[in-house]
Amino acid sequence: MTDVRTAPSWNPFDPEFLVDPYPTYARLRDEDPVHRTPIGTLLVSRYDDVHRVLRDTETSVGRFESRTEVPEHMLPLQQVRAERVPSILGLDPPDHTRLRGLVQRTFTPRAIGRMRDQTTAIVDDLLDELAEHGEIDLIGEYAFVIPFAVIHSMLGLPETDVAKVRAWSHALTQTLEPFLTPEQVSAALEGGIRMDAYLTDAVAQKRREPADDLLTHLIEVEEEGDRMSEEELLSMLSLLFVAGHETTVNLIGNGTHALLQHPDQLALVRDDESVDANVADELLRWDSPVQTSGRRLLHDTVISGVEVAADELVLTALGSANRDPAFWGDTADTLDVIRKDAARHVSFGSGIHHCLGAALARMEGEIAITRFVRRFPELALAGEPTFNARIILRGRSTLPVRLGAPA
Repeated sequence: MTDVRTAPSWNPFDPEFLVDPYPTYARLRDEDPVHRTPIGTLLVSRYDDVHRVLRDTETSVGRFESRTEVPEHMLPLQQVRAERVPSILGLDPPDHTRLRGLVQRTFTPRAIGRMRDQTTAIVDDLLDELAEHGEIDLIGEYAFVIPFAVIHSMLGLPETDVAKVRAWSHALTQTLEPFLTPEQVSAALEGGIRMDAYLTDAVAQKRREPADDLLTHLIEVEEEGDRMSEEELLSMLSLLFVAGHETTVNLIGNGTHALLQHPDQLALVRDDESVDANVADELLRWDSPVQTSGRRLLHDTVISGVEVAADELVLTALGSANRDPAFWGDTADTLDVIRKDAARHVSFGSGIHHCLGAALARMEGEIAITRFVRRFPELALAGEPTFNARIILRGRSTLPVRLGAPA
């Protein structure tokens, strides 16, 4: 009997794909590595192709964003974007080079390293509170809380403002996706207005009363007489809340769920602190919080033997590249928290747009996950998770867990 299979297709709204996209990625890598998606873009899925596109200096992120068509109900949001100074995510050189150079002078791995004690204190305080509970939703009650508290603390903003800023930030996070519902558009527009007003006031306050915190350093950063404008500063601060927060939530949620599905790896993390330096990278590789990153090609090229014309919109499938056996070998689909080359994943992108907050996300993910599973050695799933319906960001919306007796 003939085995008739349909061609593989990338459909991020397919319920089965939402739960587990990796079988689809495997077929795409094998059968259609330069895939024409239903929305008209190309999707490259092999590690070498993804890595090459991300590092190609003859591509554009700005033109990818500005020329992507949107439904009519999203036009007000598109208009607001057009009137604002773009975030660094949507800038090409030389504007990207200039702004990144300024921000890197304050947002360094060494500076993030100084936040370890503060992050550990934030995590331990929250764990003390959770110890009184038998079951929790790990996303809403743990993963969602930590990165916001950390970035708020780093910027030196009042703790009393955390809840309301978190709500605005959550609404704005939806704008990282190409398609939103009318309700999400309205919430994002309202959140943007309130976030801008809040951050404008915060900057003015820090100018009057500077302190040893990230916000003051961003205000004061200067290189060869150049500084960020007020609009650039507000855009950068908003990005720290929006992109930095959601991706770290997903790292903590995805990573903890992965360990719960692999008891041998969970036991290794729980019992051996020597894995700490590597665990976040392997969890990022295994189930990337950011699944795709877009570019517009500025030149004709050939990808995996396929001729691709200039001006094509290309999505790089980061999640697929991180499981490509042609790069990772026969253990590509195996979770291994002591994997020696785990840091070569592309979950933070690559090239000039490599994530500025990579060191912060790694640090938060490592501390949040390792201290959680060690604090609750009887940790177990208490039900099935739900998944967010996203094209770019992959995460659990809920993850019910039973804590057991604390250590």
